[in-house]
Amino acid sequence: MGNPIEMIISGLEQLSGGGILLIPLIGCSICAHAIIMERIYHLRRERVIPSQFVTRSIYHELVQGNPEIAIQMCERRPGPLTNILRAGIEHRNADEETLKRVIRLSINGEKPKLTRYLHILGMLSGVAIYTGLLGTFLGMIVSFGNLYEIEGQVGQSSEIASGISQALITTAAGLMVALPTYVAYYYFNSKTQLFLTELERHGMSLVRFLVAEEHKLFRDGFEDIQRLIQEEPN
Repeated sequence: MGNPIEMIISGLEQLSGGGILLIPLIGCSICAHAIIMERIYHLRRERVIPSQFVTRSIYHELVQGNPEIAIQMCERRPGPLTNILRAGIEHRNADEETLKRVIRLSINGEKPKLTRYLHILGMLSGVAIYTGLLGTFLGMIVSFGNLYEIEGQVGQSSEIASGISQALITTAAGLMVALPTYVAYYYFNSKTQLFLTELERHGMSLVRFLVAEEHKLFRDGFEDIQRLIQEEPN
């Protein structure tokens, strides 16, 4: 094996043969990787849907009859699910249809945060493919132009080979950027849709809980009134 530094320099020299179109491809690659790392951090399950925190803390306070404390806990740990639950708890005295409307509006408000930059990721994938394709055409144009100019000359095949090399390098570079970018776009898009479905399920569960608690309070209050009426002296 050769010197690693020499191998890197040789690889960079070969890569530079791809022409000026490698610059936008490198830019696309940097942007795509930055978005991928950002989405990996922000689309963690424990950040988007902290189920254990919700069950052990927020619902525990609701069951204990402390909705204000539950709201404060949601505010101390902001996130898609806790933001939605906070909105529902703040409107806990509303009727069921109003609660559902509040939950859906809250989910729609969280959707842009979950899908942030995904459209850019999809666009970068297409840009990389078409940039590589453009490099292919430009390289072939150079090759055929050199072939026309050196027709009948001997020992000038390197001019033709350089154009073909440029075409192949830009094509390969475009695919190397586009394929992982598209896979990441598809993965994050699917993950986001699953999160949105789970958020709606959690939101509707909160609605059922709040409505059931309201009915329970009403029933308990009605029973207390009946008891007082029965205990009144004739």
